[in-house]
Amino acid sequence: MTKKVLITITVLILIVIGALVFTNSNGFRSPLPSLTGELTIPKYVSVFLASSVENNKRVPVLVLSAVAGGGCDSASDLEAKKSLRGNTLVVDIKGYKFTKGSGEFCPSVILESRAKVNVDPDWLKQNGEKEIIFKLDGKDNKYKISYSQYRVILNGVQATNVIASRPGYNPSNTPVSLEMTLYPIDVAVMYLAGSVSSEKDYRPAMQNFAQAKGFVPAEQIYSGLDQNEKSQFYVVLKNHSMPEPNRGESLGDLPGESVGVYLKQVFSDAEHY
Repeated sequence: MTKKVLITITVLILIVIGALVFTNSNGFRSPLPSLTGELTIPKYVSVFLASSVENNKRVPVLVLSAVAGGGCDSASDLEAKKSLRGNTLVVDIKGYKFTKGSGEFCPSVILESRAKVNVDPDWLKQNGEKEIIFKLDGKDNKYKISYSQYRVILNGVQATNVIASRPGYNPSNTPVSLEMTLYPIDVAVMYLAGSVSSEKDYRPAMQNFAQAKGFVPAEQIYSGLDQNEKSQFYVVLKNHSMPEPNRGESLGDLPGESVGVYLKQVFSDAEHY
């Protein structure tokens, strides 16, 4: 390499370094954000009910969610520790690690930090009233949780900064009552699509249709499982695979009606949140 080429390369390097120094003095921000390493304690945490499958049975899951910045920021999962004390489940919410974003143009989205806490259904079924205490920033939030006939109910007793709310809703000062059905893992739901009348009860026709297709009405196997919707019918899958998540499988037309029958999963799994 000639001396002239070396001089040219050196000059170019000095120009680049000088440009970076000048830019940095005029507000340049490093594209490599630093993780603080310290836990950020959120002011509020929302909680809602979902479910998960463990050991071939569906269990209730508490999904905790906290606002943790905007579009260019990033945050770790929400750290929470649970412990059982007789009829009381204690959930101690520690916080999350936060990374400040460095982009000039950030999307208008809200960043959330989340945690999922499983609740043992066998514990719920034991005698005695069950209580959940959420600890956050030195405050105790008391909730009552109960189980009856596949139904889990969460009610706020004294909530200060952990607020029960539905997904997509902003927490308010007053927690809402949350309910969820723990559907057995072999249960699916038939639903109708087309010219469906809100006044008509399609369940008798759907039951005949289901049995003709080789499905078993869920209420015959799981006594007490809700069958309240007039245009839906819950079935137990026998020689039939479970449909793909968030997709309806066409089963044909309901005899005597101008509507189609579809099969889908029935759940509110925590993996979706």
